[in-house]
Amino acid sequence: MKRAWIVAGVVLLAGGGILPWGVGYLTEHQWQRAVTEVNDTQPFMRVDTRDYQRGILGAEVRGTLVLQDPEAGENRPLEFVAHVTHGITGSLMTFEPADGWSSMEADWFPGEDPTLTLETRLWGEVTLKLDLPELMISDPDMDVRVVGLQLDQSLEHLSGDVWTGQGELRLDSLGVSPVGGSPVSLSDVIVTSTSEPRDDDIRLDSRVEFDLGQVEVLDGTYGPHRLVFALDNLEVASWNQLANGMAELQANTLEGGQNTGFERQMQAMEQVNQAFRRLAAAGFSMSIPELSVATSEGDIRGQMEIRHPELDAEQASSMLLVMQGLTGDLNLTLPLALAEQHPAVMLQLAPLIKQGLLVQEGDRLVMKGQMEDLLLTVNGIEIPLPPLL
Repeated sequence: MKRAWIVAGVVLLAGGGILPWGVGYLTEHQWQRAVTEVNDTQPFMRVDTRDYQRGILGAEVRGTLVLQDPEAGENRPLEFVAHVTHGITGSLMTFEPADGWSSMEADWFPGEDPTLTLETRLWGEVTLKLDLPELMISDPDMDVRVVGLQLDQSLEHLSGDVWTGQGELRLDSLGVSPVGGSPVSLSDVIVTSTSEPRDDDIRLDSRVEFDLGQVEVLDGTYGPHRLVFALDNLEVASWNQLANGMAELQANTLEGGQNTGFERQMQAMEQVNQAFRRLAAAGFSMSIPELSVATSEGDIRGQMEIRHPELDAEQASSMLLVMQGLTGDLNLTLPLALAEQHPAVMLQLAPLIKQGLLVQEGDRLVMKGQMEDLLLTVNGIEIPLPPLL
């Protein structure tokens, strides 16, 4: 019996102290890595960790989130604190401004305070959650009111800067009232995203769905609206290199005016070009499988897809232009009454109708297109494409 109690004590010690301490140690290193990646991959935000006090069962992190405008050279710092709880398989970080949410502005949060948490697991999974009951911002130009914003995003590291996971953002309503202008209100907004690896983590599929219940303006309320965007069969290694090149190109472009910056910009452009060629040679598909916009005259509907076939080694080495292998389809249809009853819409559509790119079929205007061999054919009209890629 005594031996059993000793064993039980050791188990409790490990579970209650040693394991959380080890999890805390790993969490601190994960935090440092995440901060480095955030700071190195984009120029608009920087996270500075001023103090990381780690204990056995928890930690406290103090730092600064700096919102940067590279073009204007302006920075806006926000001091924050994160309270960390260490468990057996992961840690929970709860973030808030250093002086509390009420210190942000006097009337930003008229209801309950927001909650922002980051949960990490030993196996690399991260879950970000945000709950914002209500936000009100007023300035001399406009009033903005956000009600019921919830974000739940899970992430798992795949390779390099590529992460997979699932996420959902829900927003009950967003109202914008410009001073001297017309108010606009959005309600029942849902954004869902999925990114899944396949073929032993060599390929990646990604999909984002946007759903908007209704839009309310002065002349009426319209909805629902829906947009789906998909990337399929991406080669992970090439996609990672392309993302790195784009991030570096963006950062170097914002620097500007320096010879060293220009040289790095040229190198980043070459990296982007080579990565895109490898991505295309491996085969991919980019599409808008669903577009639906509700109007009082009827729905606007559309689909689009651009593809590149997978090439063997010999074909890839002899590929001169990516665009030569691209194929695609386009379908767009909208109610004729939308153009007839709204002069501003007709002004935008008239050139397309005149050129035959939009044709009437019954009570609708239709655009049907195919792309192949550097040629875009829309409603039977052939449009040569420049060899840009």
